[in-house]
Amino acid sequence: MPATFSVTSVPVSRRRLLAFPAAAAAATVTAGALPADPASASSDRPRHLVDPSLSGPVARAYRYLDVVQDAYLKGAEPRLLQSYNNESGLMTAAFVYDNALATLAYLANPSVANVRRARLIGDAFLWAQANDEAFADGRVRQAYAAGPMRFYGGGAYFPGLKREDGKAAFLWPYGFGGSSVGDMAWTGLALAQLYVDTRIKKYLDGAVALGGWIAERESGYAHGGYHGGLQADGVTPQAWCSTEHNIDAHALFTLLAKLTRDRRWTHRATVAAGFVRNMWNPADRFLWTGTLGGNPGEDPNLINSGNVPEDVQTWSVLGMGDRRFDAALDWVIGNLWNTDGAVRISGVTFSSQAKILTGAVPGSDVPNNRDAVWLEGNGHTALALLTRKGTGDRAVAKRLLAETVVAQRKVGAGQTVGRTTDPQDGMLSEANWAGTALPDKSGIVAATSAFDTGFAFGYFQRQHVGATAWFLMAAQNFNPYV
Repeated sequence: MPATFSVTSVPVSRRRLLAFPAAAAAATVTAGALPADPASASSDRPRHLVDPSLSGPVARAYRYLDVVQDAYLKGAEPRLLQSYNNESGLMTAAFVYDNALATLAYLANPSVANVRRARLIGDAFLWAQANDEAFADGRVRQAYAAGPMRFYGGGAYFPGLKREDGKAAFLWPYGFGGSSVGDMAWTGLALAQLYVDTRIKKYLDGAVALGGWIAERESGYAHGGYHGGLQADGVTPQAWCSTEHNIDAHALFTLLAKLTRDRRWTHRATVAAGFVRNMWNPADRFLWTGTLGGNPGEDPNLINSGNVPEDVQTWSVLGMGDRRFDAALDWVIGNLWNTDGAVRISGVTFSSQAKILTGAVPGSDVPNNRDAVWLEGNGHTALALLTRKGTGDRAVAKRLLAETVVAQRKVGAGQTVGRTTDPQDGMLSEANWAGTALPDKSGIVAATSAFDTGFAFGYFQRQHVGATAWFLMAAQNFNPYV
């Protein structure tokens, strides 16, 4: 990692009980050792539950994360979690966003075992930063291999996170070689929060490296902020800017300012906040998704008003500390609420377009269900309501969490993770991906039914690390941004 990213850390007030006993924490810092085998995280009683009835569902959700983390490796080896179940078709793909969320979900209940599990992911992030095949600038890539996989048609083989040449196995055959500002910010937040709970400086250094990478992506277009990052080739800049990404960057920079006492982070947070404010629609009281520039001929100086997403609204409440955005939560409840009649589960959907699109979900022949519920969004919205603390907000948040528990019980049974045969035998088939059954009623599926987000991708009824992590954070009223 470049020396320019090194910082001198200073103590800050702890927001949570540090789970490590003092002597054990000191020994870990001194030795720099890998965390011991985290055998029983799910046995720890959840803390700070929004409702006592969530105790069992939360414990089962942690069990899901534990099983997925141990699907290919056990013990002290740093590793990432496969984002979706085997049946998703993404094989062992581990998106860094999902793994950052898993880290934060473990820290929402920072028992000794949970912090150790969070450290396994954090150490995998640091290893990927230090072992990229082409760059040494602090970045990570969009997704890596969590376990052995051969790409379809007898293509590229990956033994796991560590390639046979010793480099990090980012998934270029899928086009997952890029680095977006949002992904980098979430990875940085996970590492920074690990530092808060452990005081192990390497995690803060990793977060600072990612923050420095984002800071170099400042946009030169009309609305300012930070642009989308780098495309799949790892070199070509994105012209567009995302409101979501700038919320994430603002939160990371604000946290780094507190942890390092370096005023440059405060200025960088101001740049991100300026873009978010520019995306506010005062007439309709919601935030636009960002600016154009993703397609040939589009002007990056113009606002993208074609599709309004949920996460931009709820994350602004969680990550900006600006009460002007509180009204965006009312827009979400009033405009994105759905009830999926097929499974009798209610909640929010992904975006305004998801409620009106027809035809097949991108990448499949499955028809778009305009009534589908995006269960990750249930987590965002519940947590944002708990943060806003308006009249009736807690009741709606508890309703969203209860609906997600119904999904945990009813949807996603029979799905698997891991693998029972060596994938080096050529074309993959369903037969040689017959892995270990996921624990019953544990993980949260991405969506109650398949739907089109309106951003050229869809979500399906597949157990998902990201959706499960957001449920865990919301159920324990843990804001990952602060």
